[in-house]
Amino acid sequence: MRESDFFNESDVRKPTWLSCPFCGQSFGYEVRWRQRIKKKSLPGWASSEDRRRFNKARSYLVRIDDKVGCQNGRCRRRFEIASFQTVVFLSETESASDGNRKPPAPAPRRRNRNRNRR
Repeated sequence: MRESDFFNESDVRKPTWLSCPFCGQSFGYEVRWRQRIKKKSLPGWASSEDRRRFNKARSYLVRIDDKVGCQNGRCRRRFEIASFQTVVFLSETESASDGNRKPPAPAPRRRNRNRNRR
């Protein structure tokens, strides 16, 4: 059996706060992920080795987007999401839900105090 036979796949979008490395502004972005949820059980024709591999398998997310474009009207540059994980393993409670979780709290905005001084 292939690994794809162990999982149900779907594409999801997760909201994430990221800071542009060029302009320093933080914005909320919709990052695309491929969600692979472990199936409840294997088909009856699976071998004993397939059953062992299935027992070790876990639900996980794989990040699809590698770059996003800055939402600042003056910047608009594309930057990599290198600081963000590419694979995230899900707990059993997360994989049982439909994947719609509350978005993370926004990061506090930094103010440049020297900008307004003359």
